Amino acid sequence: MEHDVKYLGRYKVESKLGQGAMGVVYLARDEMIDRQVAIKSIRMDKIKSDAERVKARDLLFQEAKTVGKLSHSHIAGIFDMGVQDENPYMVIEYVDGMTIAELIGKKDPRPVKEKLALISMSARALHYAHQRGVLHRDIKPANIMILATGSPKIMDFGISRIKDASSEGWVAGEGEEQGIILGTPNYMSPEQIRGKVLDQRSDIFSLGVLAYEWLSGKKPYVGADLKDLLRAILKNEPEPLSKVAGLDPAFDAVISRALAKDPGDRYRNAEEFSEALEMYMNKQEMKNAAQSSIAFSYDKQRVVDQLRKNYLFFADFTDEELFSIFKLSGKEKYIEADVIVQEGTSGTKMYIIVSGSVTITKDMHGKKVDLKKLGEGDCFGELSIIDKMPRSASVIANEATVVIALNEVVLRLSNPEVCLKLYRNLAAIVSEKLRWSDARVYNLITGAKDAGMSVE
Repeated sequence: MEHDVKYLGRYKVESKLGQGAMGVVYLARDEMIDRQVAIKSIRMDKIKSDAERVKARDLLFQEAKTVGKLSHSHIAGIFDMGVQDENPYMVIEYVDGMTIAELIGKKDPRPVKEKLALISMSARALHYAHQRGVLHRDIKPANIMILATGSPKIMDFGISRIKDASSEGWVAGEGEEQGIILGTPNYMSPEQIRGKVLDQRSDIFSLGVLAYEWLSGKKPYVGADLKDLLRAILKNEPEPLSKVAGLDPAFDAVISRALAKDPGDRYRNAEEFSEALEMYMNKQEMKNAAQSSIAFSYDKQRVVDQLRKNYLFFADFTDEELFSIFKLSGKEKYIEADVIVQEGTSGTKMYIIVSGSVTITKDMHGKKVDLKKLGEGDCFGELSIIDKMPRSASVIANEATVVIALNEVVLRLSNPEVCLKLYRNLAAIVSEKLRWSDARVYNLITGAKDAGMSVE
């Protein structure tokens, strides 16, 4: 495919964003709906036989159909597929940000806590895809974009499958190491190197390698050449991050489990990896709060009474149960205009306002719209306790504001009985709202029919 191409299908090419071994990435515009998109053209010339090219194309289209059904704000969506000049192309969501690879190259100064939160969000997005039968197979720093909003976006789902039919790759010559390389060597799992059947734990290993590199600035596995590198992944244990980057020794166990050679020794799923990160971050937050000279106190009984009064899902909690929640929760202070929750980011925390006030805002077609103001005794973010999906709105402090930050992961693992009660109460309220909504729709439809009106 020529690099000066003007159109790919109906998409008008505006510029070239990048080029790699697999092909070219273009910035283009869908003129039918006036939307910018990214188009990744896939080079087929390196695949030698016609049969392999057909197989590769079929795999790519099959994978695109599956990935196209994913709907998650931390995963770049696939909009369309096509073929031009015998090369397939994939039309994907255009994402404006910096990849983690670029951030590593620029020695990204953001704090460890923020990096861990972004890795945790990425792990939850991977879990969402894994639950729907979709593996990534090529998780690496260049395939995760960090947006200006502080939200990650996983790129190139579906692209790596084309390599399954390619004749490219390094084939090991030693018995137990035989297999075709189907990903980016530095980030491949041992089972991927050996050509084994992959499951979600391979993506977890790759995310663990990414995390190690982002936190330390160094790759955990290196070699003088490709064969030496692959042997290091199969045989060597990386230096602990506590030695390489001076991180807390308690974190070594978290990352080591993700990098276990045997998939059976890793986290069972990406959500479990995310939860290990959340638990570690919570312990650090509680430790920092205890050591902070800016401690604060509040009237716990007053907050308890307000919660029962304002929220049905807390109405049947005893004082002791609510106090146990407070004990496990972090206390956070914000000043005017601070963003407490950013729309589009995911998290496992709900918040209780101890003092001050906040405004709930939503981005609607590029404009921020204020939805609601909340004050002392109010909650926000409670739906994250149930679904852990990306936030649908932002929360901004109107003034100096203090909140109790309840982490669902910490509550579930530390006090499962209280957490189960909260689940049930929240689910009952959501269920009640759905039944009310269904009844309203039914009444509207039946009312329309009774009046002889069309409901189509």
